[in-house]
Amino acid sequence: MSSTVRPYDPDAKQPIVWRGWLLYLLPLPLLPATFLALFDGSVVTALARGIGFGLIVGAASCIRKGIKLDNEAVRRNLRRRASTVRYRFVGAIMASVGVFLVAWLGVVGANGLIASVLFGLAVLGGCYLYYDFDTPARLDGVAATGITTEELIELLDEAEGRIQRIEADARRINNTEFRDRLRRIATEAREILRTIEEDPVDARRARKFLKVYLDGAQQVTEGYARAHRGEDDPVLEDNFRRVLGTIETVIGEQQQKLAENNAGDLDVKIEVLQMQLEQEGVV
Repeated sequence: MSSTVRPYDPDAKQPIVWRGWLLYLLPLPLLPATFLALFDGSVVTALARGIGFGLIVGAASCIRKGIKLDNEAVRRNLRRRASTVRYRFVGAIMASVGVFLVAWLGVVGANGLIASVLFGLAVLGGCYLYYDFDTPARLDGVAATGITTEELIELLDEAEGRIQRIEADARRINNTEFRDRLRRIATEAREILRTIEEDPVDARRARKFLKVYLDGAQQVTEGYARAHRGEDDPVLEDNFRRVLGTIETVIGEQQQKLAENNAGDLDVKIEVLQMQLEQEGVV
């Protein structure tokens, strides 16, 4: 399969899981300082310290989010593309504003406005030098995917979570045939996820399929595992067998269409699957 998106270069950014945590520690002294200012009756000082504390903690969360997206891109060998939010840039702005407020209004014998602005700019520059900012532009070959790295990682994580629930429910089923078929379904679903990771252009086309197919497969498996306790129920088994057959057929067709880069009548097949799941009373 040809790909219009080059693989992400793992040497460009190495995942460092602790990066950004220091920002959570730096504003901690502001918390007791805020209450001390309140006890002293310095409302403006307390507000400046409290808001500064909140902004810096929020900045840490945003910067960590941006770092996490980069780390996930490296782990999944995805080329990093623009996020819906420029998390590290937003975080740097929040930290800068927080430090500016504390320096200007939250310090006894407060600094002047110009000095406080310089403090804020120094924090902004430090965040840029240490954490960098997210790329604002949509890189060549990325716009065609119709999906950002953030959305792609979320889609893949949700799909993997559904696959894991299918496997967990399958272990509760005593029928060997059904357990084997569900294991094959989980394996084939992960093959589709790997195909999407290798060529994110397929993600936009496969998004609805992954959500409907995996959600339906997980619901029907959970429903059968919950209902099939004690004595065998031939009617329930026949219904479950038919639904599994439909799911296996649809996933095979999806694999072929992804291999051929052909999305023809895929939505129709998805609607057929959804209708059958509803008729069997599992969605």
